[in-house]
Amino acid sequence: MMQRIFATFSSLAFIASIMLPMSASAQAFNPGTLIKGTSYAAVYYFAEDGKRYVFPNEKTYFTWYENFDNIVVVDDRTLGTIPIGGNVTYRPGKKMVKITTDPRVYVVDVGGILRHVGSEELAQTFYNINWNQQIDDIPDAFFINYKMGTPVETATQYKPADVLNSTKTISENKGFDGSMAAVSIGDPTAGMVPSSMTIKKGTTVTWTNQDSKPHNIIGNGFQSDTLEYKDSYQRAFNTVGSFEYHDEFNESMIGTINVQN
Repeated sequence: MMQRIFATFSSLAFIASIMLPMSASAQAFNPGTLIKGTSYAAVYYFAEDGKRYVFPNEKTYFTWYENFDNIVVVDDRTLGTIPIGGNVTYRPGKKMVKITTDPRVYVVDVGGILRHVGSEELAQTFYNINWNQQIDDIPDAFFINYKMGTPVETATQYKPADVLNSTKTISENKGFDGSMAAVSIGDPTAGMVPSSMTIKKGTTVTWTNQDSKPHNIIGNGFQSDTLEYKDSYQRAFNTVGSFEYHDEFNESMIGTINVQN
């Protein structure tokens, strides 16, 4: 099954099975959701900044997830409304890596930082006697996704279990703290993306117009000015409840922000 899912690659994005089930509510999803389009096989991570992050290959994906059980399928126009934020990097602490054209071995630290491991003894301390089986090659093209950090020279300078436990999600690894969320305003066909979102009380939501035509946001007790292309509007939600809103320019474009404790 896994071999069939990862049969090919396209546009530096890993390929997942096109036969994934369609979500019952294709435009209702939250930050931290895995999404894909109906015609495109690439899987993305939808983050708090309202952008989708690409998994460069299957090895990167499996450092974060064990299967494909929770991927939400959205229509292609919805997917295209969400801007790409960059690539996902290896989960810190999961494995060591090396570059295809460079024999040096690195551990992965929080934030996609690579730290050179100074000796085989250190590598064995970190990943036991089979340490050399815990190394993945990163293609040269993906090396720019990472930053170089200070080398690891003693066992006290890096603890795989600690960094693994401190980055349970891709959002944590990228420094998103859950205090923000974002909605992309598409054309009338795409609408608000996502159209429904659940957030925690105190979260600030940012709407950004990704359409060439003007739009605005009108809700009970809040309203934006006219938003031209790439203009944004922010509102903090400090009260628990369900907040509906719409676009005055296109009344069919509606959305809901659900706020929980």
